[in-house]
Amino acid sequence: MGAFDIAVIVIISVAFAAAVGYTVWRKIKHKGGCDCGCDCGCGSSCESCPACKAKKEDKK
Repeated sequence: MGAFDIAVIVIISVAFAAAVGYTVWRKIKHKGGCDCGCDCGCGSSCESCPACKAKKEDKK
């Protein structure tokens, strides 16, 4: 394995770790995702998820 191969592996590994870390950080800080807690990935104005619809109906 040459220096180029090692550099590519390191860059890909760091990028993957950064992506996983960012995703975990957003989940911990509750930035993004659905307000109803069903984790469907939609925003606060979700209309397609049955759990979101039921939660909005309960609030009325």
